[in-house]
Amino acid sequence: MYELRNVKLVADALGKTSSAISKILSKLKTHFDDPLFIQGRYSFEPTLFMDTNIIHFEHILTTFDAIHHSDFSPQTLQQEIILYGHALFWDNFGDKLYLELRKDAPLAKISMRNWSLEARARLVEGENAVLLNTYDDTLPQVILQKPICELTPIFYVREAHPAQTIDELIQYPFVITRNPGWNDVRYPILERLSGVGYQITPCVEVENISAIENIVRQSDHFSFTMSRLIPNGCRAISLPTMSDLNINCVMSYHRAKQKDPQKEWLFQAYNRVLNQTKA
Repeated sequence: MYELRNVKLVADALGKTSSAISKILSKLKTHFDDPLFIQGRYSFEPTLFMDTNIIHFEHILTTFDAIHHSDFSPQTLQQEIILYGHALFWDNFGDKLYLELRKDAPLAKISMRNWSLEARARLVEGENAVLLNTYDDTLPQVILQKPICELTPIFYVREAHPAQTIDELIQYPFVITRNPGWNDVRYPILERLSGVGYQITPCVEVENISAIENIVRQSDHFSFTMSRLIPNGCRAISLPTMSDLNINCVMSYHRAKQKDPQKEWLFQAYNRVLNQTKA
């Protein structure tokens, strides 16, 4: 801030939001009981306190730069690992991912939590956590979405359902998974289908995957899932062949953590679990 004199430039340089930088400055102002920077005509100007003590702040930062992490080893990791995901992910991959991580990190506490608007806000603000999701174009650039693989979405119905094609299927009621912070505002897949003439409107939104599967098995409702994840007692009905209908599975975390070796380990474990399911 002393060099750039602009909150947005500082935020861009550090891979954070302007709001996050402003909050940090606010805490520092309170701690030192000084404004630190005053808004000038063209930029922020440092106060006398800031000019007087900048040499001490630079010394502190230099000392921080000299601190190095020890080599990362999952076997000795004891801290909490926070993982966020949507209901569809946890129901189909949660147990496999947990066992895969537990095998490598027997001492770590693994917290597997549902994605929400509150979780989104914490991740954007820099929480040391990971989101296991499909690519989300509404997430800010401060969140790195590292691609893993593509999965093909499909509709599914009960075995004895009258419909055999998507053209026949769209006449029946559609039930969809509702995930706060993900598709509580819009449904990207339905938007793409609408663009090629298939108008599908959910008649019910449910957060619980088991409830959706039971509704489909006991009625003429239909829903969607990923290929190779067809529930028992159900069959698939393919979507139209479109290149932009495939879903990109990603692992997301704050860009400030992109060099963290723990994130690379989590990425490799997640990659193994997804590709085992695809095989």
